Amino acid sequence: MPETPVTFEDVELIEADGLGFTCRIGNERVFVGKYVPLNGTTIRVSGDRGLLALPRWFVEQQGLPVSRRMDNQDVDAWWAAATLRVAAAKEVAERSPSDADAQAALDRATAELAAAMAARARRQGPPRR
Repeated sequence: MPETPVTFEDVELIEADGLGFTCRIGNERVFVGKYVPLNGTTIRVSGDRGLLALPRWFVEQQGLPVSRRMDNQDVDAWWAAATLRVAAAKEVAERSPSDADAQAALDRATAELAAAMAARARRQGPPRR
C-alpha cells in the first residue's frame, strides 16, 4: 500500500535547510520535504550517511526504485484513501486555522493525493483520439 514505508540504506544527506533536504539515493539526487521522512530515518545533517525511510507514495511519485510496483487496484485504493485523508485534514485545519500542525497535516495529505492522482494518470496512459 502507498503508506507502507520504503527504507533505503547508505543514503547520503547532501544539503539540509528549513524546507527539507537533498540526498543521494544510489545514483539519484532527491529533494525530500521536511515532513516526508518517516520514523527510522537516521540522516539529519549534511554529511550524514544512513537510513532513509519514506512513504511508498513519495517513492512512487519520485520514481525511485521499489521492490514491487503498484498495480491498478493498489493505485485506486491509494487514491480513495488519500482523498479521505485530505477531507479529514481539511476539516481539522478549517476548525483550527492557526494550528501549524493541522496545516502541515493538510499539506502532507494534499501532497499524497497529488502523487496518487499522478499515479492514476500514468496507469491510464495518454488520452485516446
